[in-house]
Amino acid sequence: MPYIILIDKYGKIKEQKIKKNDDAELYKKAGFKKEEGFSKRHSWPVNDESAHISLYGKTDGSAGRENKYEFPPPVDNVLFFGTVVIVKSDANTNGLLDLTKSEWKEVYEKLYGGFEDLEDDDEDEEEEELVDPSKLTKQGYIKDDFVVDDEELEYESELSEEEYFEE
Repeated sequence: MPYIILIDKYGKIKEQKIKKNDDAELYKKAGFKKEEGFSKRHSWPVNDESAHISLYGKTDGSAGRENKYEFPPPVDNVLFFGTVVIVKSDANTNGLLDLTKSEWKEVYEKLYGGFEDLEDDDEDEEEEELVDPSKLTKQGYIKDDFVVDDEELEYESELSEEEYFEE
């Protein structure tokens, strides 16, 4: 009894066991009453092509049932409706294999070419230095001639302020 991945229309990922080791009944796991329109839409090779991860779903549906999940290329521009099923199968026997959420996330990251982990970025902390309050303006900006107080504004023209802005 292998595990499959279900991605609902809101993009929530759920791992579920299936009893039969074939893909004929996957539309039921996705919550559809009929198999009509529900089919394999794409497969990606994994593990040196000894296995494939396949995406099953519907591309026809009613407004409001669009799946919000961001799928990897080349199906990143395909609009799916309702729940989508993702399975892992043996490349030789086509028998279903276990696919866990963590494995799907790893494959997903590889299909997108990797992601940068923004949570562990210590560089931002270094930029936030404590500045002497005497070097700050009333508004909290550093006095470095980049920000000019309104009182220091000088008009380089002989025009009045109103005439200057009318032109």
